[in-house]
Formats: sequence, C-alpha cells, structure tokens
Amino acid sequence: MDEVEWSSLHKILNDTTRRSVLELLSEKQALSYTEIMTLLQITNTGRLNYHLKALGNLLSKDDEGKYHLTERGQLAVSLLRTFPERAPAEKKLSVLKISTAVVLILVGVLLIASVSIAVIGLASPAYTMSNEQVVVSSQAIPQNTTISLAQWAPISSGPLSISWSASSPVYIYVLNQTQDDALVLQHPTGGPALFNFTGAPTSWVDRYYSQIGRPTLPLPQGEYYFFAGSSAQAILDTFSYGQTQQPQQVGTFSVSPLFYLFLFVFIAIGALLIVLAFSILTRRVWR
Repeated sequence: MDEVEWSSLHKILNDTTRRSVLELLSEKQALSYTEIMTLLQITNTGRLNYHLKALGNLLSKDDEGKYHLTERGQLAVSLLRTFPERAPAEKKLSVLKISTAVVLILVGVLLIASVSIAVIGLASPAYTMSNEQVVVSSQAIPQNTTISLAQWAPISSGPLSISWSASSPVYIYVLNQTQDDALVLQHPTGGPALFNFTGAPTSWVDRYYSQIGRPTLPLPQGEYYFFAGSSAQAILDTFSYGQTQQPQQVGTFSVSPLFYLFLFVFIAIGALLIVLAFSILTRRVWR
C-alpha cells in the first residue's frame, strides 16, 4: 500500500458529506451516481461532483459507471470507524464578532433616534414657563379686610396661571394699574403702597371666590396687582402665580426635499447596520 498522506486525508475526511459517501460505499460495495444522490438526499449535482472530486483516489469508477472504494478508501473508512469523530460542536461567536454586532446595533439605533428627535423637534411647538413666581404662605386675613398679595408686570403677553388654597372660601382680586391707583386714592392713609384695608375693591379685572382655585387669565402686557379678602377671619395657606409663554411662529419654516432625503438616508443606514448586526449574530455573514 502506498504511503498515506495523513494531512491530505485529514482534509478530505473533514466533511460530513464525504464521510457519508465513504460509509455508504463501504456498506453497499458499489453505487451509481444517481444512487448516491438519492441515498444521501443530495439535490445539487454540483455539490456532489465537488465532493466526489475531493475524495480523489479514495474512490474508483468501473465500466458501468458505479463507484467503489479503493484500497485507500477502505483504509480511510477503517480509520473513521477506529477513531470516530464526535459531532462537531457549534462554534461559539467570537468576542470580536459579538462586539462588532453590538457596536453596529448601537450606531444604527443612535442614527434612527437622532433623526426621530430632529423630526419631532421641528414638528413640535415650544412652550416655556416663566420662572417668576411669588408664593405666600400662611397669611392671615382679618375679618372684612383685604390684603395685598403681589404686584406683577409681565414681560410679554400670555396666559397667567394663579393658584391658592385657604382655610375657608376667600376672594382673590386681580386689578390693573388704573384700578389700583383708584384704590389707593380711596384709602389715602395706606400710603403709596396699599397693603391692607377695610372692605373690598370696587373694580377689578377678575374676581374669584373659593377655598381652592387655579384659574388661567389671558392678560395683556401691563402691571397687575393681586389682593385677597374675606368677610370672616381666614388663613390664606398658599398663593402663587406664573406665566405660560405660548408658542409663536416666526416667519414660515421651509424644509427642502434634500433635507428629507438626508433624513431618509440616515434612517436607511441605521436600519442596514442593525440588519447587518443580526446577520453576524445569526452567522449569515462573517462565518
């Protein structure tokens, strides 16, 4: 018997299809090309031709076109049976492949999220809340008395929200500059800054009567004064106010079709990166 080239034999036998061909011919002695295809359930003739060619001098073909094992082929089968190869365990994904897939997913998600945030930012109006706020806590209101709470001069027009809570229903007055001037003239003893007086204002922009309230007033620019009064002894637990600045449209915002094309490209790239990452994880690419 010729000297066996062990490195070549190992390369030849390192395939389940070729090992199956050898085992089948060892059992059946001789088989035709069609019989081998049928028994091994191979539907691709190119694939079978490749493996038969790779087996080389381990096989021989007679005049009837049937394949037999040569002496070397029989030796190869004997080696396979003497040293059966365990079914190869599925190789684990390398750290490099997993890391690459994770990075691709993160970059893809970041691209899609960035575009989404940009679109939402363009489509959503901006609302701002004024930080200016006055809070009154535990302010006593004597019987049949009105007390001054705060003075407010908005920097721009917009809805004003006020809120209060008291031990019992109280009157909350909102006066403009003219009404406050008239009130000071009615009570000259209070001086230029009127803090409390007996009775109630005779005119106002708005007046509310409740124990708890949170109304919104559409007030134009100007100066406004807040008062609280009660016909009986009461405690004003809290009083606060703040202005909500409504969104304003400055000109006409025009977006070119090229801008939308860039958005689509970024989303497409992000989606492709995510698909590529999952293809790596499922071994469809980079095996």
